[in-house]
Amino acid sequence: MEKTVDELDPLIIAAETGRRILEAGGETYRAEDVIVRLCRAWGFTDAEAFATPTGLMASIVDHDNRSRAVVRRITRRVVDLHRISRLDTLVRTAEQQQISVQDVQKKLIEIDGEHPYSTAITIFAAALSSLFFTLLFQGSIRDAIGAFFVGLGIKTFAYILQGWHFPDFITTIIGGAIAALLSILTLQIGLTEHLDKTIIGSIMLLVPGLATVNAIRDTIAGDLVAGIARLTDAVITAAALAIGAGAVFSLLR
Repeated sequence: MEKTVDELDPLIIAAETGRRILEAGGETYRAEDVIVRLCRAWGFTDAEAFATPTGLMASIVDHDNRSRAVVRRITRRVVDLHRISRLDTLVRTAEQQQISVQDVQKKLIEIDGEHPYSTAITIFAAALSSLFFTLLFQGSIRDAIGAFFVGLGIKTFAYILQGWHFPDFITTIIGGAIAALLSILTLQIGLTEHLDKTIIGSIMLLVPGLATVNAIRDTIAGDLVAGIARLTDAVITAAALAIGAGAVFSLLR
């Protein structure tokens, strides 16, 4: 299908690239930098961008000396470092090889369609992470094996809830409850030895580590609004975990 002028607008394509950076869990300064670099690569030297974790604004002064702006809302955020790397590479290529707007748009569509890991592999990797986290926190081999199965349950339910478009806060509460419930179950059937080690190892899948790091990096970079927003998100996520796990322990006391 032939693209319209608006769909091939350099400012819109640059903003869409920045939006994808934020949706993949990238820092706000990275999204701003990507937008400005793309606009300048296409000859718009007067380009500005402002991003927060929930939205971005970009503007340019075009060749007719008219000021134009575009706004994009960020409604979903995941952790996808592979996508961030691919987008960074695309922007560098656009700068170095003078790639056209049409080619960048095609690359964006290609990146959107990439799924480097299947759902089964992702769930298995999450379970394996729980196993090694438990060992890291000095749990026994039996605790680690139990955490492996708890991690399987957490990640599987997370995928199901995401497919039903549950809010992240509710998903995290349920994830914390599942972690506590399955950890107690593994202890009751004699699979694990230490309840605390199993819970800690498995619940690490839901701990907002990247959000906390990005909050610190954004704050250091001078993006105080973005830093505070990300830190608030991390605190709310941690509270949701505590609510979910605490509710299970209160009910089973």
